[in-house]
Amino acid sequence: MDIEARLDKHDELFVDVLGRLAKIESQLEHTATKEDLAEMGATLVKWMIGLVFGASVAALTVMTFVLNNAVPKAPPAQPAPIVIQMPPYK
Repeated sequence: MDIEARLDKHDELFVDVLGRLAKIESQLEHTATKEDLAEMGATLVKWMIGLVFGASVAALTVMTFVLNNAVPKAPPAQPAPIVIQMPPYK
């Protein structure tokens, strides 16, 4: 191959590379930065702690109501009768 043909081929490849580079640069605007990832991690931790706390409160509430109503309550004891003793009537 002569030099001109090779240079023309390289020029075509260079144009293709520039197009691909422009496409990559346009996509870089939408990628997450280290700051975004750190903020997302902190947000996830906050939500997970809240979720675990809420689930624990809900489980404790359900267990309280279930255990309070699982055993039938004994009927209240009858009060002792009131006995009034009087002397016989004459």
